[in-house]
Amino acid sequence: MARLPLVFQLALGSELKLWAKAGRAPVLWWRDDDARGPTGALEQLLTLARRHRAPLTLAAIAGPHLTDLVRRMETEPGVEIAVHGFKHVNRQPEGQGFGEIIDSDEVEWVRAQLRATVMAFHRAGVAPTLFVPPWNNLRPQLIAALPDSPLRAVSGFDGATGVDGGVARLDAHLDVLRWKDGARFRGTWKFLSRMRRLLKQRRLAGQWDEPIGILTHHLDHDHATWLFLERFLALFPVRARADLMAKAATEPTALSA
Repeated sequence: MARLPLVFQLALGSELKLWAKAGRAPVLWWRDDDARGPTGALEQLLTLARRHRAPLTLAAIAGPHLTDLVRRMETEPGVEIAVHGFKHVNRQPEGQGFGEIIDSDEVEWVRAQLRATVMAFHRAGVAPTLFVPPWNNLRPQLIAALPDSPLRAVSGFDGATGVDGGVARLDAHLDVLRWKDGARFRGTWKFLSRMRRLLKQRRLAGQWDEPIGILTHHLDHDHATWLFLERFLALFPVRARADLMAKAATEPTALSA
């Protein structure tokens, strides 16, 4: 690993030394949400990923520009396309959070939505295997419906790698943005402090290979976010989701991030 800049050293240096002493290195992967089609922000994201040879899981919405998005990704072998919800529409009652699936939805209704969405991706020219629920809202009906679809894995937020109802799970844990009062960069110290806590938790549990997922939303990045990602990816390599899913075939861990 390259020499750490001062703020990285202050936030992570002591913890990374303990990892290095054990002959270990953090296992990181990268998920970006809300892709809708080719945009300038998407090109900036892809350039960043190529420059740092960083595999990327791009959670895409089945909208009018999905085919254009899929065609654009044909020349980006390091990018995996995932399904980001049915239509990315909030159906929760007002004041009860966000999500596409509500308590009264039947599993069969969810199955039908999954079938229709997967067909849209297939028509666009891609066969994804990962489902990323909007707002990371993993509902029991979704877990029950997924085994009957080509989508064999899910990704939410803050959970451990494992298997839930026969569905492999690999979550994101570190959101580069904060969302209250509008999306903006979370801040270097806050991001790295949470990363330190996650690393310590894994070290103390002896779960060195438990992945940590980096979460981005390219359409919402401000200048400070892009600058931070440039620095971060230069220091910490990320791995492809497909390379990490073997762990999700084992028993779920007791780790709670």
